Amino acid sequence: MKARFFYLIIYISLSVNLFGQVSEELIKGNISYMSSQNIYVKFVNTDGIHIGDTLYLVQQEKLVPVLLVTALSSISCVGSPVSTIPLTVSTQITAKIKIKSTSIDVIAEKSKESIVVNDLSVKAVEKKEHEKGSKSRIDGRLSVSSYTNVSNYTKNQRFRYNLSLNAAHIANTNLSAESYISFTHMNSFPAKTTDWQGINNALKIYSLALKYDLSKTAILSFGRKTNNNMANIGAVDGLQFEKVSKNFTYGALVGSRPDYFDYSFNPKLLQFGAFVSHNVQQKNGNMQTSFAVFNQMNNFMTDRRFAYIQHNNSLLKNVDLFCSFEFDLYSKIDSVPTNTLNLTSTYISLRYRPWKQLSMSLSYDARKNIYYYETFKNQIDSILDKTTRQGFRFNSIIRPIKYMNLGINAGYRLPTNQRTDTVASVNANAYLGYTNLPFNLATTITATGFKSGTTKGTVYGISLSRDFISGNINAEIEYRLANYLYGNSLLPTKQNIAAFSLSWRLAKKLTLSANVEATFENDNAGQPNNAGRAFLNISQRF
Repeated sequence: MKARFFYLIIYISLSVNLFGQVSEELIKGNISYMSSQNIYVKFVNTDGIHIGDTLYLVQQEKLVPVLLVTALSSISCVGSPVSTIPLTVSTQITAKIKIKSTSIDVIAEKSKESIVVNDLSVKAVEKKEHEKGSKSRIDGRLSVSSYTNVSNYTKNQRFRYNLSLNAAHIANTNLSAESYISFTHMNSFPAKTTDWQGINNALKIYSLALKYDLSKTAILSFGRKTNNNMANIGAVDGLQFEKVSKNFTYGALVGSRPDYFDYSFNPKLLQFGAFVSHNVQQKNGNMQTSFAVFNQMNNFMTDRRFAYIQHNNSLLKNVDLFCSFEFDLYSKIDSVPTNTLNLTSTYISLRYRPWKQLSMSLSYDARKNIYYYETFKNQIDSILDKTTRQGFRFNSIIRPIKYMNLGINAGYRLPTNQRTDTVASVNANAYLGYTNLPFNLATTITATGFKSGTTKGTVYGISLSRDFISGNINAEIEYRLANYLYGNSLLPTKQNIAAFSLSWRLAKKLTLSANVEATFENDNAGQPNNAGRAFLNISQRF
């Protein structure tokens, strides 16, 4: 009997080592490019990521869903936003993939990579250190970007330097730090005195905070920080306290809001509030609900008081629900204080994935539209962004056969203003992607139509992409034909847009990205009115 038991143990051990166990692993990438509707995320490779998966932003060691994968290549994912959290180029994004954990010997034998054994050893050490929770860890990213715009009216170049640095348990203590800082300056051709607009316009501090673990369940933070449980209010300059008690997380904060105009520190914009969050972790998924109440002041007088509710639910198999609401409890209308309950912001997103080949989502967006006083988007992308964001939106991703994916999007928005926006807005988009063309090419064909009270038109496009040198280089060419009527113009605008993108992993932690775009069109007099844009980025992780 003992011998049989001994043989059984050996068999189980061999089965685990040879056939493996399914577990989850987090892999990190970074946003390399952003358009009006899509966000591009670069990874070392996209093995284990599928169309319809969710990509996350790590905040306070928690995963916050921010993107839904709509297309992918061997090192890049294309995603659509599913949250209100602001994202920028070089922001670190995390994917959660299912892996089959086998022994190192078996993986090394099957792999084509010569450094797999070393990588696995490093990952094993990192995992152990992460599990200990008190080891000192430093990771970050330094990037330099250049944006160049050339047209008949403007010739300028903008440089941007980003530093993201996270230090956990500094010197093996309970003290941690996080930062995300950007410095930007303009060069016009010829140079203008307005190129330099002061340090507050050049230096943007999106995050700069210290965190101290009072205990295993209590955290005290000081500085500029966005709280995961209250992400909708943005960054807070001040003191934040958070306590975890079983399935509940609660906390409070007091501080100020960044300045409206240049994002600098402004103590006159005082705010304080408290929140409570309930978290449930089960086998099928998790459920998180947050409720917060805030009081915001201007010149130390109450300007707004509101409540915020956020809910994220993935307890049902293949179903994900995310929603957020804001209710004004106090506001000033024509300088008259008013106490009332008014729903001022709504966002609901429901995603259902009945099969691996099909993913569907339905969303409703009644948040305020964002109007940029400065943007790197071209004209048609800016129009699409304003036209398609609000209202109802249906999205479906289908994989009818291997290597092919088909996406369909449709949006509808009721009139929002009886004087300026009296016509309902409708838009539709469809794309077809195929990743197994001759010469290892992948292609995506897109078609978009939109109509609102101020704009209407169509955009057609096609792109080809290919990986080189074992996926270390990814190149893509794209062509779009835009035909639209904008504003009060009686003549339609016709644009031919050509673009070329390149992403090159120069070293394990060093990446170079480039995007060049040219727009060809004629003005109302039939004269050429062409424009060109170029984006370059080099990024070093450490």
